Formats: sequence, structure tokens, C-alpha cells
Amino acid sequence: MYLARIKLDPKRSAGMDQWAAMGKAVRRAVDPDPASDARVLWARTSPATLVVSSDTAPAWGKVPGAVAATIHPMPLHPEGETIRWELISAPTGQRAPESDEQDARPRGKRVPLPEEEFEEWLDGKFGSAVRVTSAKWKHLGGRPARYHFTGTAEVRDSDALQDLCLSGIGAGTATGAGLLLTAPLADQ
Repeated sequence: MYLARIKLDPKRSAGMDQWAAMGKAVRRAVDPDPASDARVLWARTSPATLVVSSDTAPAWGKVPGAVAATIHPMPLHPEGETIRWELISAPTGQRAPESDEQDARPRGKRVPLPEEEFEEWLDGKFGSAVRVTSAKWKHLGGRPARYHFTGTAEVRDSDALQDLCLSGIGAGTATGAGLLLTAPLADQ
């Protein structure tokens, strides 16, 4: 698994401010076969920075506006290590269908969560992988509403944490949400 930080020239990445367009460009840079099941997560953390997590190292030159890249193996964290984490996600939950709704799906409808439920949502998503010791968030916009989460945590299960980093967290993984970034706290 690779983690690539791609520097973008915002003037040369016209049209790439749209999440769907960026998602297609990133997928093509990692795996040109659209039918493939390659795992790809990405987040545009600033107008000039794109972070991509993928099974194979991306051909970053294929991303419109890309001018440079650094590519490293995904970090592994041992149990007990304190890490800092970062996540852009759209926290959603299931709303039970009302009994009088026609053709209601049995599992209910996904709805954005209110901010007072975010800490519980994070604990549920992180599961046994980490114990969150601090969390804060900033509203980014979009539908469903996206938030930029940051915080610290103690690693409880390094394999479960690696799985979270590979599969993503929350809704919108195809459109630039769900990528969990981690680093040792000592690297600040």
C-alpha cells in the first residue's frame, strides 16, 4: 500500500475542483482499468496538495496540474503508540423508515449526523483499532456535509488500523472523503 503526496499547480488543474472529476483522474492515474477492484482513496487537503492511498504507486503525472510527488509505503503503527490522525469525511447514519412511508427500504435512509453525535460516530468507525484521545473538526461544505477531522489516538490494534487506512471511513470514498491519515505523535 502506498501513500502519495502530489503537489498541484492550481492554475493548471482546471476543472479539478469538482470532487467527481478529481476522483476519475485519480483512479485513472492509479489503475487505468475502470473494471478493476484496485483500492484507491484520496483527499485534496489544500488547493495545492492531493494525497492518494492506493495498492499501487500512482502515475502521478497523469493527474491534471500535478507538478511533483513524494510516494512512500503506508505507515504501520505498533500497539500502544500515540498517533495523530486526520480524516475528511461526511458523517452519516441510518434513519429508521417511518411506518407510513411507501416502499421504504428496510434499513432506512442515510442522513447527515448532527455535530453532537460526531464523537460517538468516530468511536464507532475506529472500533477496536484506536482509542481516540482528542478530536476536533471543521465544516468544509458539500452534500452530504463534509468535515475535516483531526486529533490524537492510542493504537490498540495495528492490523485493524491498517485495514481502516486501506478501506476508508464513512461515505464518499469515491469523491475524496474517507482517507484516514496517521503519523506518530513524535513526528510533529
